[in-house]
Amino acid sequence: MTASFEVDPDDLTAHASHLDGLVDRLNTAHSATGSAMSADAYGLLCAFLPPIVNPAGERAAETIKAASEGIQATADNVRTAAKSYVDGDKTNAEPFKADFAALDIGGKK
Repeated sequence: MTASFEVDPDDLTAHASHLDGLVDRLNTAHSATGSAMSADAYGLLCAFLPPIVNPAGERAAETIKAASEGIQATADNVRTAAKSYVDGDKTNAEPFKADFAALDIGGKK
């Protein structure tokens, strides 16, 4: 006997919406990376910090943006999968509609 599984497209759509929320949060974090301080904001004593801190901040911003794009792509793919399941079920049910209509169920024909 082969294994089987069941998919609820509504669950997939709900998961995609959850992923959209994560994308929003990552986009907010990415927007915050643009508020870096100027080089003179550290004063004379800590003037050595900007060359160290700024490249790390830029890499972090790039990483956050890449994560956001990856999660958005995943959300889109999950939605596509949900639609594919719905469309497949409709297509597979279509041949049976004529058969059920031809049956005399409940005294109706």
